[in-house]
Formats: sequence, C-alpha cells, structure tokens
Amino acid sequence: MTNTQIQEQSKILVPKRIITNLEGKEFYNNSVPEALKSLQKEGYTPVYMPQLADARIEADGDSRVWQTWFTTPSIRATGRTKQGNPVVVYAHTNNYLSTPENIEQAISEGLVNNAGRIPQGEFQRLVDLEGLTDESGNKLVFLVDYDKFRNSPSGLINVSDALEHPQVIPFLGGEERAQRYLEKHKTVFGPRIGVWYTDDLRDEPLARLLYLGDYDDGLGGLNYLGYGARFLGVRDSAEGASSKIPKPSIDQVLKIAEDYLGRASLRDFTERVHKLSK
Repeated sequence: MTNTQIQEQSKILVPKRIITNLEGKEFYNNSVPEALKSLQKEGYTPVYMPQLADARIEADGDSRVWQTWFTTPSIRATGRTKQGNPVVVYAHTNNYLSTPENIEQAISEGLVNNAGRIPQGEFQRLVDLEGLTDESGNKLVFLVDYDKFRNSPSGLINVSDALEHPQVIPFLGGEERAQRYLEKHKTVFGPRIGVWYTDDLRDEPLARLLYLGDYDDGLGGLNYLGYGARFLGVRDSAEGASSKIPKPSIDQVLKIAEDYLGRASLRDFTERVHKLSK
C-alpha cells in the first residue's frame, strides 16, 4: 500500500481547541528537511507535540495516528544558559529546527550523535521563553534542570511511574495532558511506555526533534536528524476556519434586526434580505 493510499483511507483529526477538529495529512520522506519542505509547499502547517498528543487522546486505539510514528517540530534542546547552568529545554513553538533550511544547515555542519547544533543565542532565547503560553493558556516552553536526568532511565518504564520522569510532562506539554495521554497509552498498548532521551550536553547547544512512536518507541527524545521523518500537517487558514462556523439563517438575522430597526425600516430591510436569498 502506498503512502497516498494510506492517507486516503485513514483520516487523522487534530483537535484545535478554539475552533474545531482539523483534518491532518501525512508527509513522509527519508530526509527530514525534505519532508518539512513538501508539507509547507502544499500549504500545510506542521503539528507540534501537544496537538499530536491531543489527536491520539481523542482517537481510537486502532486508528492511524496510534499505529505509526510521527515527527514534530517540537524540540528537546540541551545546553548551558548564559550563567553557565546546564539545562534541557522542551519547546513547542517556532524554533531553530522548525524550518527546513536550518535543519539542512545543521546537517551540513555535521551532526553530533545525530543531534543538530543550534546557535547559543537561539538556545538562550528559548531559555528566556520559559513559561510562554498560547492563546488558550497552554504552556509552550519548559525548562528542566539537566541534573534531573542523571538518575532517570531512558527506555521502557511503567506507565504508573511515568509522570515522575523529568521528560514526560514537558514532552507532552503539561501535566494534565500527560495524565490523559498516559491513560490512553495504557489502554492501547498496555502498562509500559518508552521514554527515550540521550545525554546531549556538549560545549555548544544540541537539539533534536520530538517524535511519538508506538509501544516500544513511546516518547522519543533522541530523534536522529540524519534519518527520515513523518510530519502531520494541518491547514488552518482563516477561510478554512470560517467555513466550519455555522452561518446564521435569514430568520435569525431578521429576529436580531427587530431589536434595532423601526417598523418601516424593518419592512424594507426584510424585503431586501429576501431578495438576496432568491
């Protein structure tokens, strides 16, 4: 079965809290930047990790979004702050690696254990954005002390213990979402989940795109920029959003007009509205 056939047979709905569900489309390529380029070329926006997690939470366990892996432009970046403190940043917003051009640049400069180098200034910018929220109040940037990972496993762990792992809450975009995701994962895959990361502390900041896998892969924080990618894209244009909002009927419009127009003006307004509807 081709990727196109898969897309046609299995639709993935991505929850958008402000408007409605948005239909997602898969973009796969054995090159990360090329996958992202093809998505943008068709007018789509890549889904970040919190949205992808929401899509899984609301989907059936046998749906496409659960049965394959997906890459996101969310990142796990490791480095030192301007004060010299080692930290790990999880960012679910625009970042250095959310553009194909910068991913190509990172690859051309040479990957470090398959992680991409990012400028110190960009890393510090993300550090300074800690606590950034979207219009719905969802936190987008999380800062975690590097030392918290020293005694934390990278591999399969019990779902019941997962919230205590320093990666899980920032990876998924908040404690409440993480709780719901873990409950759904347990229903779909059982009592164990993969929580993966690698020690990326070097002389310069390193970053990796986050991905969601299946039972074994789980929460992937050690993604290889030199391998392939499968992004989920959505169209979120003003035109697309407005088309999903129910339009008022003529009777509803006329009912509102009664409160603002006199009898003579209302009669003329009603006649003109009915003419437009013919």
